[in-house]
Amino acid sequence: MSDSRTVLISGAGPSGLVMALTLLQNGISVRVIDRISQFQVGQRGAALSPRTLEHYKLLGCLEDVQKAGPILHTLVLYDEDGVTRKREMPMFPIEDNTPAAPYRNVLVLGQDRHEALLRRHLAKFGVFVELGTELLDFEQDEDSVTATLCKTNAVGETVEGTSTFKWLVGADGATSFVRKKLRLSFLGTCREAENFVIGDIYIKDLENKLDQKIWHVWGDASRKMASLRPYEIPGDDRCYYFGGGLEADRDLISSSREEFIKSFYEVSGRTDIEFGDLIYLRPYRPNIRMVDKFGSGRVFVAGDASHVHSPTGGQGMNTGVQDCMNLGWKLAMVEKGLAPKTFMESYTHERLPVVASMLDQTTALLNKTFGRTPDNFDGWKRGYELRQFGVNYRGSPIIVDETPSDASEIVDPYRSGNDGTVRGGDRAPDAPGLISVGQPSDKYLSALFDIFGPTHHTLLLFSDDKEKQFAILESVKKYPANILKRVVVLSENTDIKSSDLPAELVFKDKDGYAYQNYAIKSRTLDTVVVRPDGVIGALVSGVDGLKTYFDGIFTPDVEKVASSLKSLTI
Repeated sequence: MSDSRTVLISGAGPSGLVMALTLLQNGISVRVIDRISQFQVGQRGAALSPRTLEHYKLLGCLEDVQKAGPILHTLVLYDEDGVTRKREMPMFPIEDNTPAAPYRNVLVLGQDRHEALLRRHLAKFGVFVELGTELLDFEQDEDSVTATLCKTNAVGETVEGTSTFKWLVGADGATSFVRKKLRLSFLGTCREAENFVIGDIYIKDLENKLDQKIWHVWGDASRKMASLRPYEIPGDDRCYYFGGGLEADRDLISSSREEFIKSFYEVSGRTDIEFGDLIYLRPYRPNIRMVDKFGSGRVFVAGDASHVHSPTGGQGMNTGVQDCMNLGWKLAMVEKGLAPKTFMESYTHERLPVVASMLDQTTALLNKTFGRTPDNFDGWKRGYELRQFGVNYRGSPIIVDETPSDASEIVDPYRSGNDGTVRGGDRAPDAPGLISVGQPSDKYLSALFDIFGPTHHTLLLFSDDKEKQFAILESVKKYPANILKRVVVLSENTDIKSSDLPAELVFKDKDGYAYQNYAIKSRTLDTVVVRPDGVIGALVSGVDGLKTYFDGIFTPDVEKVASSLKSLTI
């Protein structure tokens, strides 16, 4: 039977939930399923990168995340006596926020709380995760995907049935059924030598035993190590455990609470720490793998279903969020008829180089962690690039950048977007202090991050030239405001008091940050298009460049289609 909802999302971790939220905000209905019978608990994947925070700003859930998640703990490595601090350092040194990047620090938010927060935002759309519902099979044709689902109720009874959707997204983890059914390659290695154990456990009288603002580490991964990171909730008596080492027996350590405690005492010497109930504990083998493409036809994969890596670096969950931000707006545009189906190929083109670079970096950290000596702490250091500001799509076929090319330029998909330049394919920087022309400045101060959104492109025209303003705006007038928001940014020195420009917003760059952060004064490229995922899609000098960009994305009858969508509801 045909399901009234448009997209089936298999998997309700952060990737699946972000995918659902992105589509819902674009007016695309979803059904989210997960085969587990109850929501998972535990702190896995707790580090939220600044780039993820920027995405959550677009999705409208950043404020809740900031309230729930403090800045990532300081790391303390102890001497052999278990209490003397041998080394103390932040995994991610704390940075001052800037006008271009107002969220520069990594936050820590346990994955169970993170997922619950995203589910609350889905609930605002009347969407709830269906637990105990497994995707058994699917078939697709040119127009739809037919899924065979098995639902298990509270008393263990199962019911099978088929439903037809327009699209399927597999966010179903490292063992992804969707990936296997599509026969996507998952090339890479499984690191058998490195022994990890992860879990969560209660500690009695925690506040008097361990500083809750510190990630505590004993031993050395080149032999045996143990670590405890208290939960980010003040007064909570739970800790996340991460341990192992080349000489550790991961299967024995994870076999029981008693064996875990015995191992912890042996490595740390902290026999004064008394453990309570074990929440969960499991062995972990670092897998370093990725797909060769992110989907086929009407079916796509994202998150761990498309790439897995070692836990070093805190990049996996964040990379999955970026997968879905990239995929979500594109799928929405194709489904609405705004873009051709071939536009979906750009998902693979843009994400493959980024993920490959990410795997290289996290693997390098893994090697440093297990090769560490008492005087080498490189395995615990997190480079600035792991904040993900430099992640970029500069080589993408749908990006239009009129910056003079340099044949010798080497583009790093993980670093080049933060190299001091502003290019097409980079993250779009913020700029506060914008005054709405013709309105009282004390009431209409704004920032670019308040204007961007997951449902529309944003045209930023940096010009005081009246003739150019009208020429540019006239060239894009056929695009309704629900898909393209036109914004004119006047220089800080302009004396214009009011505006008759055909734009949704006209601002004066009161503090000069917009012109500075987009490097406008140093070049002639003063016309910028920011995509729904907060990426610069076009960096051009005028009408011809804009036409090239929009012709490469929108269907020829986009004006008619977009107008019909104005009253779209889920």
